[in-house]
Amino acid sequence: MEAVDNDLILIQDDIRKSFGWDVKSDLESATQLVAECKNPPASVRFNSKVTVVGAAASPNTKTTYPTIVADGAVGAVADLSSVALIVTDGDGTPYLEQALNIGIPICLHAHGDNVESWKRVLSLIDSNQEVILTHQTPCSIEGMYNPGGFTDGDRAVCVALALGASEVELIGYSTKTVGQWSGTTDEKRKLIKLGWMKKILNILSLRVNDEG
Repeated sequence: MEAVDNDLILIQDDIRKSFGWDVKSDLESATQLVAECKNPPASVRFNSKVTVVGAAASPNTKTTYPTIVADGAVGAVADLSSVALIVTDGDGTPYLEQALNIGIPICLHAHGDNVESWKRVLSLIDSNQEVILTHQTPCSIEGMYNPGGFTDGDRAVCVALALGASEVELIGYSTKTVGQWSGTTDEKRKLIKLGWMKKILNILSLRVNDEG
């Protein structure tokens, strides 16, 4: 599972620089996660249009196409049988927990300051839970992938395309407001992150409806 555009990887360096983060922390978290996760890999693939649901989705959202959900936004989806994959860095409490161990594969992400979050997810899932592991470093890590992206929302889009989606439909995406399914977050900091999400979606030639 490779990024569909190398700019999706390069922008991660710009993001780290803007927040003052060290790639070493991202790498340490990633190598620790791949060492600790013993779950079977997911064989999710797409060959058609995919819907990706973000944190600003309305409650009881219904989807038509195979669906990827960004972390806590799984709480917005009316019918979980439509969900093919949940993309998470582990902070989508409490909605993420409600969707674990019911047969939906998860894409679990490692970044520098979420070690406790991904450890908690690993402690909650059973041995049959299918897991795809992702990271955000320029390194090649066996058993992990870097599809590009930064927030769960834009990473979910990167994952959809890396897994073969021919087209992506966005539901519940906003670059101006923090979605109700975001979990506990610093609103000011989150809005800055959403600015980066916008840049990543622009690389993919995708536009969020709240921009008019």
